[in-house]
Amino acid sequence: MAQLTRAMGRLALLFALLFLPAVPALAQSLTLNNLVVDNQAGSFMARFGVLVDGVPEVAYNLDNGVVLGLTCDARLSRKRSMWADKTVGEVQWVSRLQQDSLTGEYVLVLPGRETPFREKDLQKLLTRAWSNISVDLGSWSNLERGEDYVLDLSIKLNQVDIPNWFKRTLFFWSWDVVPATSYQLEFRY
Repeated sequence: MAQLTRAMGRLALLFALLFLPAVPALAQSLTLNNLVVDNQAGSFMARFGVLVDGVPEVAYNLDNGVVLGLTCDARLSRKRSMWADKTVGEVQWVSRLQQDSLTGEYVLVLPGRETPFREKDLQKLLTRAWSNISVDLGSWSNLERGEDYVLDLSIKLNQVDIPNWFKRTLFFWSWDVVPATSYQLEFRY
């Protein structure tokens, strides 16, 4: 029984060493840039850019085979005084980032775009791809004139493609390479 326990412990350590090369750096951060909400062809759009501080640490993770995802969770709610805010639109937007080990290029895939961005310079790639992000939060007709609204936006850079059984086993581990950052924009329509 003791040998089985030691063998399982060694197996768990082996999996941890193979699948966990990403180490979050506390100096890294994501910054939202130029947040704008507008009506584009009848849709309520949130447009913004994301700046990554700590690109060398992100490159280190990518160079070690980690697949990352910039995850943006956006929720548009109508503010109410006596009741909880009413959600008007909600979406999760994920952009995948990895390194192509054959070419040495970084590859970034944006949702809704067929061809990925490819670049050897990670900073240049991130600036080109994430400087103008658009997120569709539903029909503009869902908004009522004279009402107050709030846009909640949370962005993080985290590891993707981690098996659920592994996440449950290491429930104490943070899969975020860059910690989540939240923003809130209140406006009246």
